[in-house]
Amino acid sequence: MQAEFWFDSWERGGFHTSFHRRDIHPFVETHTPGERFVGSRVLVPLCGKTNDMLYYRQFARHVIGVELVEKAILQFFEDNGLDYVQNGSRFESDRLTILCADFMDLTPEDVGPIDLVYDRAALVAMPLEMRLNYIRAVDRLTPVGAQQLLNTIEYDPVLPSAPFSIAPEEVAAYYADAYDVDHLEAVVIPQHGMVRRWGLRFLIEHGFMLKKRQNIRPELLDPHLHMAVGDMVRARNRRLLELVEGAGLWPKGCEGAHPGVA
Repeated sequence: MQAEFWFDSWERGGFHTSFHRRDIHPFVETHTPGERFVGSRVLVPLCGKTNDMLYYRQFARHVIGVELVEKAILQFFEDNGLDYVQNGSRFESDRLTILCADFMDLTPEDVGPIDLVYDRAALVAMPLEMRLNYIRAVDRLTPVGAQQLLNTIEYDPVLPSAPFSIAPEEVAAYYADAYDVDHLEAVVIPQHGMVRRWGLRFLIEHGFMLKKRQNIRPELLDPHLHMAVGDMVRARNRRLLELVEGAGLWPKGCEGAHPGVA
């Protein structure tokens, strides 16, 4: 996946930016309540024009978004009626900065100290090898003790393009050696647009809170290891679906939804 993909998506808009949601994501309000993060510095990788940044700005000391496509940044300020000052690749507003940059190239000096990372649709936007580079970048930019609210989706059959399916086992394989991983949410969404468009058998949105204990050891981000974990998860899902469908146990009204998650 090249940078041109994202420039083209924002240029075309409509379906091509359907990953953008206008409301505040419910996981954000539930799991990062303002009173717990007053005075924090919040990093939002691949931020697009997400309004979740406005939620965090209410109580954070500073919110730092990172977005490759300038058009998305300009739309964010225009859509929300916010004044800003542009200084090179930095777009500055009150307690909010958006960097127009490739996230993988950033240094800790570019973003400053970070208390919380919010990732709604960054990890799932990348194929495996790019995903591992992204995890390395987040790990490099955050200190021990930093937290991360991470959202992924899991679905079957898997698609060869974004958003990619990432199961809880895969999140654990990426992070558990160096982070505390708390699986907060597993929400079945049978009416999700992807279920209808691609004929998926189920789609689950997962929420995780990660807390960094140490830096990730490089050998644990081997693509061959994580490819094997992904293959194992998908084989398990196929077996489970075959068993449930064969036994006629599919929950009434949940066609297209994973039967094993409440």
